[in-house]
Amino acid sequence: MGLKEKILEASYELFASKGYDKTTVSDIIKMAGSSRGGFYHHFNSKEEILEAITGEYLDKISKLYNTIIEEHVGSYTEIFNKILTIFYKYKVGQIKDWPKLQKIFSFKGNHAIILKLARDFEEITKKVYTRIIKEGVEQGEFILKYPEALAGLWTREIIQINRIARKEFFKNNEAKFKSLTNQLEFTENMINRELGLEDNTIKLKLIILAYIEETKEQIALEEDAK
Repeated sequence: MGLKEKILEASYELFASKGYDKTTVSDIIKMAGSSRGGFYHHFNSKEEILEAITGEYLDKISKLYNTIIEEHVGSYTEIFNKILTIFYKYKVGQIKDWPKLQKIFSFKGNHAIILKLARDFEEITKKVYTRIIKEGVEQGEFILKYPEALAGLWTREIIQINRIARKEFFKNNEAKFKSLTNQLEFTENMINRELGLEDNTIKLKLIILAYIEETKEQIALEEDAK
């Protein structure tokens, strides 16, 4: 592991344990086993380190998406469903890190970095769905006129559904759950219709509801392990 990676690893652990605000550059240098010159050779500030940490997360998502597309053999409809399924399984796998992530991003003035993270995530996600839809159109599997516009709409819908779904992890509100399932059905019908597919081809509702249940189970396991 190079010095840059050691600095990032030390910073992540310190931000997660002490909090971003209370962590100093000196703390990071000490834990990483770096000199002050070595630190400033790679980073200008701890703010830049936080940006690098969020950048690594987004890079992992981007690589995950692209690996699925490059390695998958089959229809673009299957890729569509696989992207959704594997992304949500990746999110379930992150649950053990939730306390650390919450600590890292809970600081005064965090809005800018969180907003940038959200915008970059939307751009990466839109880009991958644009690719899938365009290639699907070229192969005659999808039938539509505006692939990029649909990819943007679909991405925004997925992000909104993610926000709503998070509330289901800790609450059992029947009315809100019914509202979520209605939105899932509407969004699923929309994407299938716009792609020129039969109903229930892109299985958004099934995938999201499975994600919610898996997340609840994992949260319960994490609680029991404490």
